[in-house]
Amino acid sequence: MPRIRAASIEEHKLRTRSDILEAAGALFSAQGYGGTGLGDIAAIVGIGRTTLYEYFPDKESILVELVEERLPGVVADMLDGLPDRLSHRERLSEVLVRGIVYVSTDDHLGSVVMRELPRLSPAAQRRIAEAHEALPREIVRICREGIEAGEFRPFDPEEAGRIVSALMMSASSVLLRDADAKNRMHEMADTIVRFVFEGLSA
Repeated sequence: MPRIRAASIEEHKLRTRSDILEAAGALFSAQGYGGTGLGDIAAIVGIGRTTLYEYFPDKESILVELVEERLPGVVADMLDGLPDRLSHRERLSEVLVRGIVYVSTDDHLGSVVMRELPRLSPAAQRRIAEAHEALPREIVRICREGIEAGEFRPFDPEEAGRIVSALMMSASSVLLRDADAKNRMHEMADTIVRFVFEGLSA
């Protein structure tokens, strides 16, 4: 029986689960999702693969739970600190820039998710979308308020916001296929902002 590393079996299980997620996140960032095996994760945690299966059925489930655990906080940090004095256009521009910069930085979970998302199961894709729902929801809110204030054209705010959010994700996906992504992310951010506002400006 594995050595219990906590005051109770339940605490031990929680700690082991956390260690698995921590190890997986580090490995996914360092060597990629595809280059990481369950054996690699188990070895870092100090457990056998059989024990790892008691916590997660496969690698995809580890990635999804990692996203669900970390991404809401990341999105909250991304949206935090926007000055109240910003116009709706400035606020939306800043959110788009922050989103593109985040997913374009190799050492972030966001870049791993963007690369792997098309290959994940539909169920996993839904869970990941739900985990970062605060970002498209904020974009929709800014579009709605900008439309109500007359700063943006009178589109359906829900549709406009979702389209803008999809454009940001698409631009990020394109950038991630660029070997020079880190140096081009601000250029791409500027391009998507200008593209969006050619259609949204009142």
